[in-house]
Amino acid sequence: MTSRYFLRTDRVRELADERHLTQSEVALRLGVSRAHWSQLLNGHRALTATARRLILNSAIFAGVPESEMWERVAPPLPHAA
Repeated sequence: MTSRYFLRTDRVRELADERHLTQSEVALRLGVSRAHWSQLLNGHRALTATARRLILNSAIFAGVPESEMWERVAPPLPHAA
């Protein structure tokens, strides 16, 4: 099982607010549906490599380090039987 990535919701919301953008506007500019963005933003869906690329390449989040945008969640370690 591979690591999963989740948005750092507080930071992403803060960046959108600084730019006076609603979450619907962020979704539109990223080219994803509002529902999909909502799921990502609320931690109901992990970020795919494609979604991470969209975010990194967007003008909205330009120059923001990845470490501020999302966190990597490692899979649980298997336990010995």
